Amino acid sequence: MTSTALTRLTGPHRRLTLGLELPLDNDWGTGRLAADRQAGRPFGVPDLSGHVDLARLADRLGFSALWLRDVPLYDPLAFGDAGSVFDVFAYLGHLAALTEHVVLGTSAVVLPLRSPLHVAKAAATVDVLSGGRLVLGLASGDRPVEYPLFGADFDGRGQAFRDGVRTLRAAWATPAPGLGLTLPGTGLRAERRIDVLPKPVGGAIPVAVAGSARQSPEWIAEHADASLNYPRPLGAPRATSAGGGSSPADGTGPT
Repeated sequence: MTSTALTRLTGPHRRLTLGLELPLDNDWGTGRLAADRQAGRPFGVPDLSGHVDLARLADRLGFSALWLRDVPLYDPLAFGDAGSVFDVFAYLGHLAALTEHVVLGTSAVVLPLRSPLHVAKAAATVDVLSGGRLVLGLASGDRPVEYPLFGADFDGRGQAFRDGVRTLRAAWATPAPGLGLTLPGTGLRAERRIDVLPKPVGGAIPVAVAGSARQSPEWIAEHADASLNYPRPLGAPRATSAGGGSSPADGTGPT
């Protein structure tokens, strides 16, 4: 699979590029905290009043990517931050209309908390609206309080993640004429002609795994296109070649 979005990140010479993590106005220094208190805004909740201008500026200045975190629930007691506040896929659709060149990435969508078929459709929609600029970062999640609230099993999130990635790949594939989507374990067979639309611009969307997502390195190399890593020394990120049918970019996560 040739990925336009991953190629944009690494460039033709597979060199390190620079992206930004939204919302871009979450400076939690002393001055900003005082301003937030004065405005009645809780700690960890970004202003967002300038997010449109900031996103457009990053696009014009040539930054390689804008990355969004997926924080379904604001938990001020245990975690303290609301991410970028907006729903990640609705926000990505908005950014697709605001920008022209920058890659749009998630870092990362908590797949076990969502229906994989809904994720497949939402991600493909953003990919089409942006002209193939989406990199779908996925995670297994690390906030136990969220799982029962979404009817999900925290201890089973590793298996749910694997099943979800398999469903995403199946949903993005184009069935043979006269056939539809096949989902093992659900009873859905190709003869039923059920499908998920739209299809991604390049036939699939590059999938990046955040951290380990409770998977082995071998599984990630085989089933993912990229790896999203936590902060490391500046010289550590580099492009590598492994599994997934393309050339994963190691260290293409948010800055």
